[in-house]
Amino acid sequence: MKKTTKLRELIKRKGALVAPGVYDALGAKIVEEAHFEAVYISGYAVEASYGNPDMGILTMTEVVNRAASIADAVDLPVICDADTGFGNAVNVIRTVREFERAGVAGIHIEDQDMPKKCGSFPGKRLISKEEMVGKIRAAVDARTDPDFHIMARIDAFESLGIEEIIARGHAYAEAGADVLMPIIPLTSDQIKMVCKSFFKPVLVGVAESPVRMRHPFAELEEMGVKVILIPLTLTFSAITAMRRAAKEMKEMGSIQEIFERNDSWESVLRLVGYDRLVKCSEKYGIGSDNK
Repeated sequence: MKKTTKLRELIKRKGALVAPGVYDALGAKIVEEAHFEAVYISGYAVEASYGNPDMGILTMTEVVNRAASIADAVDLPVICDADTGFGNAVNVIRTVREFERAGVAGIHIEDQDMPKKCGSFPGKRLISKEEMVGKIRAAVDARTDPDFHIMARIDAFESLGIEEIIARGHAYAEAGADVLMPIIPLTSDQIKMVCKSFFKPVLVGVAESPVRMRHPFAELEEMGVKVILIPLTLTFSAITAMRRAAKEMKEMGSIQEIFERNDSWESVLRLVGYDRLVKCSEKYGIGSDNK
């Protein structure tokens, strides 16, 4: 089954799909090893991996290249943050085609003006509802695989309120968006209202941000949410662990205590597929003494 079709089936089934966010292929392998059914490429996390805040610094090509390496590393369907689509409706056409070629199963684009900001940052500027409708229509027309997901992120809450989220969501759904992604903070009652208002699946993010919710997944599912993204937790966990290890190495002049708590050499080799490549080398005689 194609990964795009697999994603569509996962969203259609009963219950909510949970997709942890990563910024590279190693993170995606960890998500797959933990038996999640989908992986998310977080724009915040990818920007951070380049040493940037999530403020639209990276180009479409940089994100697509990272997405391709992630999609190639796992058998899971991959959802990718595609910011604003990296331009207007014409740019969105190329964006969709490039992400399709990269092997991801779906992207979300947002109704912010460029340069965009993380959904948790203040001072976001929106494009008009009509312009965003045009971008969604362009995205839908551009895809060659009908199962490739076009997800519409709605950033209207901060400046325009819940009523505008609902109005924009209906317009984006009618334009062909497969999934709607209202950016929170929203109360539990507002989440329920949004889920009941839309005839398309609703996606929300659970994050460390002080303005984002951290409801248990089961509660969000009961509210009607169909897709739950966790954009930051794995990245923040990695940052926390690396900061601690760097400080300890500097202070102790040794790696012994860090080594004793880290995952083993063997487990990391299994994670990155060392045995598979050794078998491949043996099959094709790489390193053989035969002339």
